Amino acid sequence: MATPVEDKIESFFNCALCLTDLPPNTSPSEYARINVGWTEKGLQVWCVRHDKNVVSLDFLGQKISYAAE
Repeated sequence: MATPVEDKIESFFNCALCLTDLPPNTSPSEYARINVGWTEKGLQVWCVRHDKNVVSLDFLGQKISYAAE
């Protein structure tokens, strides 16, 4: 059995427009509508609510490894 992957996130990606529009008493994670996925060059975070790029990471052709459950 594989070892579960733990949440080790230290800093989150947020859409700047979502943070501006954030309703009272709502956390950014509750309000977020993002898609995260692989691109030809790396990884992209996309805001579905605003149809905008949040961040694109280019791995510059480096080989990477990742853990998934």
